[in-house]
Amino acid sequence: MADNETDSDWSAAGERIRLARESAGMSVRELSRRIGVSASHVSQVERGLASFSVRTLYNVVSVLGISMDSLFGEVLSGGGDLEVLGDGSTVTSSETPLDQAGIVLRGASRPTINLHSGPRWERLTAKPEVGTEFIEVIYEAAPGSEPPTDFIRHNGREYGIIISGSLNAQVGFGVAEMHPGDSIAFDSSTPHRFWNSRATPVVAVWFVLDAVGPQDPFGSKTESDGYHHGL
Repeated sequence: MADNETDSDWSAAGERIRLARESAGMSVRELSRRIGVSASHVSQVERGLASFSVRTLYNVVSVLGISMDSLFGEVLSGGGDLEVLGDGSTVTSSETPLDQAGIVLRGASRPTINLHSGPRWERLTAKPEVGTEFIEVIYEAAPGSEPPTDFIRHNGREYGIIISGSLNAQVGFGVAEMHPGDSIAFDSSTPHRFWNSRATPVVAVWFVLDAVGPQDPFGSKTESDGYHHGL
């Protein structure tokens, strides 16, 4: 599948991919070989002139050993002071608003990525979380849409709940249509795919617990085999 859609959100994401690639000592050509797209397309994404599909993006974060939510734009904050308690938890000073302390994230400030031929991801944490992803996913209306050809799988476990609309889910050989209030939890190493075949958008919230290796402080994933979250 060609990844030709351009989105302003990809300017920051592309720059983060470039920095991660250079930090790994990897050339554009080598990254393109590993993820199965052209070197020119990788270069365009890194410059914010194109985007990756969901499948390709999961391959990218796997190869580079970074977390998916680290590619979202950062939330601007006042950088309030945090006090670390003896049990490792944190509290803010009495005069620091929680949104400035990076604890509360306002809805209008969510970092967002629009994926090529796929859904829109909105991060629900003010900062990237090591080993986890907490996101709201919006699947655009696609009446009569067929399931995506490919599945995805990666190390970890994920949990989701449907907020509005009806989402088709397949995990392994099992299939279900999920409606508002329905939830799901499964081992992410099981091949899975999600898609919207209705005339109304779907909104779902996902929590993904990554399997973090000892050499991977950013929470990387194994190479994916297809689409994720509806992709």
